[in-house]
Amino acid sequence: MLKKIVLIMLLITLSISLTAVAQDETAPWDSWAAVDVSAIDDDNSGSVTTLSDSLTSPNGMPAWQVLPSGTSDETKLAVSFAGTDLEAWASASQLMLDVYLPETNALNPNSFFLGLADMTDGFAWMGGVFGQADAAPGWNRVVFTLDASMRNFMPEREYTLFLSFFHSDANGAKIPLTEIFYVGGASVVGSSLADCDESTAWGQEADALLALDDAALIDAVARATFDYFWLEANPDNGLIRDRSTPDSPSSIAATGFGLAAIPIGVERGWISADEGYARALTTLQSFADGRVQGENGFYYHFVDMQTGRRVWQSELSSIDTALLLAGALAAGEYFADTDVQLLAEELYAAVDWEWMRDGREFVAMGWTPENGFLNAAWDHFDESLILYVLAIGSPTHPLPADIWDDWLRPVNLRGEYVYLTGEPLFVYQYPLAFLGLRDREDAFVNYWNNAARACVRNRQFSTNIADRYSTYRDGAWGISASDGPRGYRAYGAAPGNHDGTIAPHASASCLPLAPDIALEGMRALLREYGARVWREYGFVSAINAEADWYSTDFIGIDQGDILLMLANAQDGLVWRLLAGNAHISRALDAMGFVESTGDYAVTPGFMARLRGG
Repeated sequence: MLKKIVLIMLLITLSISLTAVAQDETAPWDSWAAVDVSAIDDDNSGSVTTLSDSLTSPNGMPAWQVLPSGTSDETKLAVSFAGTDLEAWASASQLMLDVYLPETNALNPNSFFLGLADMTDGFAWMGGVFGQADAAPGWNRVVFTLDASMRNFMPEREYTLFLSFFHSDANGAKIPLTEIFYVGGASVVGSSLADCDESTAWGQEADALLALDDAALIDAVARATFDYFWLEANPDNGLIRDRSTPDSPSSIAATGFGLAAIPIGVERGWISADEGYARALTTLQSFADGRVQGENGFYYHFVDMQTGRRVWQSELSSIDTALLLAGALAAGEYFADTDVQLLAEELYAAVDWEWMRDGREFVAMGWTPENGFLNAAWDHFDESLILYVLAIGSPTHPLPADIWDDWLRPVNLRGEYVYLTGEPLFVYQYPLAFLGLRDREDAFVNYWNNAARACVRNRQFSTNIADRYSTYRDGAWGISASDGPRGYRAYGAAPGNHDGTIAPHASASCLPLAPDIALEGMRALLREYGARVWREYGFVSAINAEADWYSTDFIGIDQGDILLMLANAQDGLVWRLLAGNAHISRALDAMGFVESTGDYAVTPGFMARLRGG
């Protein structure tokens, strides 16, 4: 108890000290001023960029005149830079771009996007962000809050910066631009908080965490992680950011994890029952009232935090909708016999799983209005276990249970486990964040034991190559899909699918499956990396000591993986809630899940069939 009180007092002290910030420092980005306008590419949008002979940017730089093609939804510019040209980005929090919108134009751009790709060995996307601006006639300062992955470049490599300008109507549709507008100078904005003060503060907090016993450490990590879902949500509609950057859209999967987080917050006393109920109700009403864009019960992967409209031309995502539903049903079971449960059941009932099959055996990964159904389907072992439980258990559009028998389960015969090529650890964990499958199996696999073995393999893989990758030393481990030095990647514990990047969510979320190595990994990360891995919402998305790269971002689905698994390890809360849902219980029965007492991953019957033929 005394250790918990000390930690709380330290958190309060750090919170107060971190509020003292200085004025942001803005400086011109000289490399931008040196760009040869004739070398700017239109990125297949048909735009033409030339130097203006009449307009000067507010910083005195000659403005670029941009003539849209009139046929492309987006007017794009692609500008090449050497890594040394991006050095000003390393310590920058924002990039500010001056854009002039003529008052006489009938239609000006009102949306702005900035992206960066590593072009050294072909095209490798690093990250992209939307800009904030009033989009009024005259000079506008468009502010792009730089994603962490965009600030971690290598001087010897070659990069391309992509700018996109477009006009979105009230429904989110893009209208081609036809009239000239202008691009002026660019500036970078340094962080307003002294790095040494911030580093010291988070480092002290990491040290305080290490002084706690295991139970108190788990409490503290879960508490910090919960704050992501409470504070990175729009309280007016309940939508939760995909990641912790100010301009991030909402991810419906993160929103689903956030709904499941609410019962955890109430049970632990972090929020009141009234607060939790109100947030859950607001979130579900947003979907029920049509304020989040979707079709046939499925929702777009990414939506605007304010309007709920589709962004980034994202797909209606079947797996992200499934994660949304799982969180909604968990909240519904917690607030049983209330409007929250009623709305959660209505959300579930509205999903037309048969439509998403598109006449095929398995559920398609998604659909877009531009191209229809995606070719890829959920036809093999991965995180879609949770999707098929929901689809087969649907009260209105159930899929036949025998589809589950045809789901491909690749088996490593030597190790006797089911796996996904590339071995990203999250695919084993996500279904078990919601489904308590300990001591249960279907005709093929004990998915709990299979996931526990994946945790052990992941840790051992890191240990085996620690002599070549410094991040994997001294007990730190966890390789899964995450940010990395060159952008987001589905990393995994397999040769050729890693580069020294550790995702803390991977090891922490093994806590109920392999508690000893999960705690070892959490403590090692805090001990070895301190403020470079621990910040305001707990563990950051990823680190890579080999590349001296440390993210300062948090990703919603990663935080959800951590929070739900830690809570389940403590008392099985989310598992109990979903086990209480009649639809899910019926689905598991139909899929052939029975009690299991074996320590195997692949059932003896399935293994015998495989070895026999």
